[in-house]
Formats: sequence, C-alpha cells, structure tokens
Amino acid sequence: MVLMIIAGTYAASLRQRQQRLQSLRAERQRIEMDLRRVKAMADRSQPVVVLESGDTRLIVNHEDPNPQPQLLYY
Repeated sequence: MVLMIIAGTYAASLRQRQQRLQSLRAERQRIEMDLRRVKAMADRSQPVVVLESGDTRLIVNHEDPNPQPQLLYY
C-alpha cells in the first residue's frame, strides 16, 4: 500500500515536471521569436540624433539625403 502511494506520488511529480519543462520550452521559443523580431526592427531602423534643450527636441536623421530636422515641443 505504501509502495503504491510512493509510486503514485513519483508519477505525479514526473508528470508535473514534464508539464513545467514544456511550458518553459514554449516560453523560450516565444522569447527567441520576440528577440528575432526586435533584432529585425533594429536592423531596419535609421540612425538618428536627438538634441534636447529644455522643452525643445531636435531630431536629425543622418541617412536622410534631404536633411529637414523636426522640431518637437512638449
């Protein structure tokens, strides 16, 4: 009787461990997919310079052939 309880408890703990590993694998895949998406976005982004003075921001894109800085007031 005690052996059956121990075997049942062991089987339940193994099943729980397998479920936990599956959830961790799924989370890892999701994180890796998000990381690839963010890296792709970073590769597509254009280098900019943001100069701030008080409430004024000047944003300059260095790759723009016709530089027209944007002045943003907040």
